Amino acid sequence: MTTATTGYPLTCNLNAIDSAVRPRYNELVKRLRSAMRQREEAPAGYQYELDSAKISIPETAEWIAMERLCCPFLTLQLSAAGNQRHWLLTLSGPEGVKPFLDAEFSQAS
Repeated sequence: MTTATTGYPLTCNLNAIDSAVRPRYNELVKRLRSAMRQREEAPAGYQYELDSAKISIPETAEWIAMERLCCPFLTLQLSAAGNQRHWLLTLSGPEGVKPFLDAEFSQAS
């Protein structure tokens, strides 16, 4: 476990997402994974290009809001530029986060 930069251990609390909301969260995770296209390595994580045909910006923001609850060690950033069809999702965190992200999103890359 690492608490380096975030002060949080590198573990997820799945109980942080209410059971009534869990089906929506699971749906968004599935759609997010299917939307992930290109992955670029970042110093403390990865940057993923998301296909706008697979998940919308509001849906991605909804996932980010939920993900923050169960994985407070992650830094999640969503960026969009002009009229580009795809946008970028950057997931980063303390030392040790890359293997976690590899395991969580390996089928997406």
